[in-house]
Amino acid sequence: MIVLALELVCAGAMYAIGARRVRRWPAWRGACFAAGLLGIAVALIGLDAAAHRTLRGHMLQHLLLVFGAAPLLVLGSPVALALRATGARARRLLRAPALVHPAVGFAALAVTMAVTHLSAVYDAALAHPALHVAQHLAYLGAAALLWRPVLGADPVPARPGAVGRLLYLMLASGPLSLVGVAMEASHRPWYAPYADRPGALADQHAAGALMWVGGGLALAAITILAVWAALRREHARQVAYERRTEVAL
Repeated sequence: MIVLALELVCAGAMYAIGARRVRRWPAWRGACFAAGLLGIAVALIGLDAAAHRTLRGHMLQHLLLVFGAAPLLVLGSPVALALRATGARARRLLRAPALVHPAVGFAALAVTMAVTHLSAVYDAALAHPALHVAQHLAYLGAAALLWRPVLGADPVPARPGAVGRLLYLMLASGPLSLVGVAMEASHRPWYAPYADRPGALADQHAAGALMWVGGGLALAAITILAVWAALRREHARQVAYERRTEVAL
């Protein structure tokens, strides 16, 4: 836990150094990035004991990473900041992984959620700390790829508009909810480390409900934010176009 805390502090310090090097970097983006780091700390440090006790506590960790920390980090736009704060050679290295098509993010999170919740994979992650860390990194990374096309200012090819964002996130809700629904509907515990504990099946049902209901509400809130931001941007572009047309006339 100490190592994770130090890594989060170092990430925040690097972001702050970059923000100081860039002229007029928005303070609210820095606040979002800091809040995202705090979300990781709450999920993986603050909820660590609860995740060991119950499956629903573990599921809450994952929801905070996917619907809390990841979108806040994306709103912080660290790649855009790095592109503006670094030299030309570093910018060339940063642009290649940055230009990931939105479909990649959708597929990455869908596959990650499906594979990591298979009983054998989940049990192995709980039994081996290195795999558990990899599981959390997979959630955070896949979620960041999902949110990048609809949030933040990082360079993304084919960034969707308001309607595109709505459809994109509506499609994303399917695989995100499916695992939770299946978990809640199951008549037997899925995961060995929790199976022998009192109330294991009820705990699993609560975890499944938390995943698809709680995740669905969080996704709805982020969808509203993303579509609203896109509509504002499109309105601003339309106003700017009309002003240029008036001046030309």
